[in-house]
Amino acid sequence: MSKPKLRTRLAALSFSEKVKILEKLRERSRAIAACGLRQKPSRKRDV
Repeated sequence: MSKPKLRTRLAALSFSEKVKILEKLRERSRAIAACGLRQKPSRKRDV
């Protein structure tokens, strides 16, 4: 889906529907973090 179409679609949603989407995204993020799929950024310095 293109960015303008997605923005239009999200703008049409009610606040409570947007909250539901955010809750799903938060749960997904926590699940990814819990199973170790998300890596911490390495702190390499360019010398």
